[in-house]
Amino acid sequence: MSTTEIFALILSLMGAIASLWFLYEKFFPLRRLSWRSAQNAALRISDQMKQTGYDPTLIVGIGRGGAIMGALISGCLGHRPLLVIDRKYMWMDGRRLDDMALHLQLPPGLIARVLLVAGEAHSGNTMRLYHDRFMQLGAASVMRAAYFVQKGCTERIEYIGIRSDRDLRMPWMFTHNYVRDSRSEQEAMAVEYSRSSTLPTGAHVKTWFIVRHGESTDNEGGDRYSGITECPLTENGLGQADGVGRSLQSEGIQKIICSPMKRAVATARKIQSLTGGQLVIDQRLREIDYGEWEGLTRKEVFNKWPELYSKYKHDPVTNIPPAGESPMRVLERVQDFWQEVQHSPSMKGISKVIVVSHNAVARILLTHLTDTPLSQYRERRIDNASISKVMIDDLGKASVVYENCTDHLK
Repeated sequence: MSTTEIFALILSLMGAIASLWFLYEKFFPLRRLSWRSAQNAALRISDQMKQTGYDPTLIVGIGRGGAIMGALISGCLGHRPLLVIDRKYMWMDGRRLDDMALHLQLPPGLIARVLLVAGEAHSGNTMRLYHDRFMQLGAASVMRAAYFVQKGCTERIEYIGIRSDRDLRMPWMFTHNYVRDSRSEQEAMAVEYSRSSTLPTGAHVKTWFIVRHGESTDNEGGDRYSGITECPLTENGLGQADGVGRSLQSEGIQKIICSPMKRAVATARKIQSLTGGQLVIDQRLREIDYGEWEGLTRKEVFNKWPELYSKYKHDPVTNIPPAGESPMRVLERVQDFWQEVQHSPSMKGISKVIVVSHNAVARILLTHLTDTPLSQYRERRIDNASISKVMIDDLGKASVVYENCTDHLK
């Protein structure tokens, strides 16, 4: 047999093996990850951390998978301190509400640089819970790592072992007694929607990002009623707008709808310079009018209207500032805006939109989309340059994936 024939035979065998592997994967797809892949993922994550220079003072393993992966990563980094905290769940209206099983007070030095580790991240909601909790505890920085991140995860995971659109079983799920934590209907929907750009008929999804303008000179101190008063962005506010634009740069934004107020327009233009998309001004997105409270601090308002201010804090819907705008009126224009843009011919074929508005307007819009009583709108927190993500099906039903995300500002 000649050398050419031997070479051709080898190529034929390789082709046959590749074909068999393709058929095996097609009809018997891999559903379980191996322990070796977990070890390799830990090495990969530790290498990513070394490249970015992140050296954690504490590794927090979330649940059972986080305990295993946290221990592996700790070993790769030279045995960093490891803490494991499990989760507990409550269910309300089909939505899973996460909480930490233990609430601890930790020394400031120990939580200077925290690495959160999960075995798997589907929606990312649990990661967000832990991230926010450790920031509240005073952590200087909190990063996230996960062995397996499913395509469609809505939270930022800085260090990733593997990513896939399949729903895989972890190596430690090796008995039938293992109970896997269930995802809520909304979380599963968000993952499913994000798996592919080609969706089944009847589930054409639009993605809207609701953004509050960057920091302005009036709300720089966080203690002044600034509704219809015009004020420019601060340098920090411009930087925040830049952060929003960079975080949404790869989303394929087609349109940006913006409040007519200068601070919102400046934010929108900065975002547009990074994301592209047509910029449209809509008067209905202007901020609420605080009437005679405009430009005053809370202390000044309390000193002049102590009784009204006390009532306003408990019921902002029926107790409004003198000559001010009722939240009911804001709700009406927000509802009018939402209904029109969902059915307008000018929005045909538009699936990725950014709405740039204000604190009260964004809170009232999200209150409307989540069917929450208007009386509770001020209980929501919408920070400067925060992003809230909303997904909409072809029937117009909206699901809030997350709100008030500020990770891009860190």
